[in-house]
Amino acid sequence: MAANPGVLESMRLAYAAYDRGDAAPLLDLFADDGVIRFTAPESFLHFAGPSSGPEGARKALTAISEIFAWESYKVYEMLVDGDSVFAITGGLLRHKETDQRTEVQLGDLIRFQRGRIVEFVEFFDSAGLRAWMKRAGTPSNTELSRGHGTSADGGARRPGASCSESAADALRKSVSANNEAAANNIAAAANKDLLSRCYDAYAACDPQPLVSLFDDKASYNAVARCEDFSFAGPCHGRRAVLENIARIHADYDLEKYAINRMIAQDDLVAVHADVGFRYKSTGNLVAIDKVDLFRMRDGKIVEFNEFFDTASAVDMREGA
Repeated sequence: MAANPGVLESMRLAYAAYDRGDAAPLLDLFADDGVIRFTAPESFLHFAGPSSGPEGARKALTAISEIFAWESYKVYEMLVDGDSVFAITGGLLRHKETDQRTEVQLGDLIRFQRGRIVEFVEFFDSAGLRAWMKRAGTPSNTELSRGHGTSADGGARRPGASCSESAADALRKSVSANNEAAANNIAAAANKDLLSRCYDAYAACDPQPLVSLFDDKASYNAVARCEDFSFAGPCHGRRAVLENIARIHADYDLEKYAINRMIAQDDLVAVHADVGFRYKSTGNLVAIDKVDLFRMRDGKIVEFNEFFDTASAVDMREGA
């Protein structure tokens, strides 16, 4: 699949309106049976559980606005692949009760059917946010080397003719853009296929094919706090990445890794999966869904960010 211009434009406009404090365009996109959920325990955020339809989405967003206020908001990255979207959004968040502020980044996983949203899942460092609201820390965020899919106002980066260009210049630019888009689609499909084979091996308890893809200068970042997970936070360079992955397997035994979908555009691939890891110290199973975001270059992983419900993971791990 390739980028869907209709889906891209719908989300671009919805995010731009949300930045202005207007959630209506986003709510209008929800199908009657569309579901929105936020990856956090309902004991922490009462609106986190699934809500259905435009009215359910409206109630969830209203509940958020009663607790938090965005003082700045932007789209950092947006991938569109067929009817699937993954976007990294966020900005400066204010907690209304305590009036404290922190930077927060969100991973929005969205699925469309017939031009309407049927699934919207928002990932973030929920354990970090929970600690922050108790004045006991701050949430973790991504490490992104550069924005690729969207401009500062959330619009798609796409070449176009200026008013001063001749028709011939505009045609040449259009042909060049089409050729570049075709090449990017081929690269995206190749990246998706490569990672799919690596995940098949990983699910069979063979991490080596995936591990071997990390570039010598790769960055690895589990979007979580070091206080909560030994493998959390950013690390840089292949050796540090391998040491970090070793810490995961020192603490947890893999029991399940099932890919739900892969979203690829240009040099980025987002992988949504249901996973199960058994924490060795307590024997408790941590069963969650997560999103891995890769930036690829010449068949190598140069950047990795991992999103999951950190608060639920901590609670499951400790049997809370």
